Amino acid sequence: MGFEIFLAGRYLRSPRKDRSISVITKIAVGGVAVGVLVLITALSMMNGMEKEMREALRGAESDLTVYSMSTSGIPWGSDNPLIDQIRENIAIKAYAPFTTHQALIMGPQKPSGTLIKGIDADREADVVPITFFIRTKSFEFKRDNSNPERVMPETDRLKAQKILEQLKPHLETVTDSSGQERQTKITGIIIGSQLARELEVDIGAFVTIMSLETRMSPMGEIPRSKRFKVVGFFESGIPGYDELVSYVDIGTAQKIFRMQGQISGLTISLEDSEKSEVYKDILRDKIGFPYFFTTWVENNKNLFATFQLERFALGIILTLIILLASFLIVSSLIMLVVEKRKDIAILKAMGAKNSSIQKIFMYQGSLIGLTGTIAGVVLGLAVCWMISSFDIIDIPPGVYVGNRIPMHIEVWQIILIAAVSLLICFFVTIIPSMKASNLDPVEGMRNE
Repeated sequence: MGFEIFLAGRYLRSPRKDRSISVITKIAVGGVAVGVLVLITALSMMNGMEKEMREALRGAESDLTVYSMSTSGIPWGSDNPLIDQIRENIAIKAYAPFTTHQALIMGPQKPSGTLIKGIDADREADVVPITFFIRTKSFEFKRDNSNPERVMPETDRLKAQKILEQLKPHLETVTDSSGQERQTKITGIIIGSQLARELEVDIGAFVTIMSLETRMSPMGEIPRSKRFKVVGFFESGIPGYDELVSYVDIGTAQKIFRMQGQISGLTISLEDSEKSEVYKDILRDKIGFPYFFTTWVENNKNLFATFQLERFALGIILTLIILLASFLIVSSLIMLVVEKRKDIAILKAMGAKNSSIQKIFMYQGSLIGLTGTIAGVVLGLAVCWMISSFDIIDIPPGVYVGNRIPMHIEVWQIILIAAVSLLICFFVTIIPSMKASNLDPVEGMRNE
């Protein structure tokens, strides 16, 4: 039976076939290939964006964050029972206190709103790789996509650590208006790179932070304020961070915002970051009120849900390209049936069964789909490699977390795309093949 189908197929694909059929067949192959190529490229790009965003968020946020339901915050000092309770229940690597406050930041030209985060410069880098995001110039250089572990050259790490140390009040030699040098107490601030652009400030410039807290003066109540020197920029490329956040020393923040030794919460780095959700539930059960616990995944679940929805919608839309190309296969086979009516009639007169005729056309349609799918997979992988390896599309540093369009290929997605493409191409051959198999030999020979 297989040899019979082979001979019949060779006969139907004789050199006498019409040129238009060949053109449509090539278009069908190209359409399937383009659909598979675009689907692989688009989904790999979405995967890469989500992967890099996850890594960036993992660098900007800790595994676990502890907050207090009390309006006054969490008591903090050298002897704190909360840390002991946490250590008793889960394995932690490091922890750091922080405070968060809304404030107005005044630059030389204009004001802007900011989220002031008070951090412990000695502990913060142990919990999150903040040094990786510290810059001495706004948009100083592009970020390296091949460095997901946030490994920095030692010189850059020491430079970033020195910037963190400058957040604490310290003495600096300044030259006054009369040209005299004198020692003055300076407090540093690190502000987001996009916020720095909006304020039009650079390293060494001074900004003023104004809090919602007030103090009494001869003119009545006025906002509490303090002058800071910009010692660095924070540049993560994460939307909403670089435009809003500012870092100051936690002790200074407690004084400005009258925290009275309290903190807003704790950031915790875990020995096993993959268990953050499990550990959160453990702490919620063991410690509970008045504390509540969140993870970096929970804090950004809306962002990841958006990625999943976009990937799903994109997959459906681009699958329609393959479906559209499959209709060209239908057209090609129908034209082939019309063109080969006489040949089909001769084969049937020679004893070919309807099932054999049907298989011939199904095999030919499936071959078109297989050729297009293989070509699309190969071209898609090649395009993904080119985009990830070369600066084909230039992304300005600081705009995004990476320095080029991110690509991340999932093997299971490639297999799924190829399988769906082959299935679509196979099923659309059923109608033309049935039409060919049901052809009456007498009708096929009547006009010949």
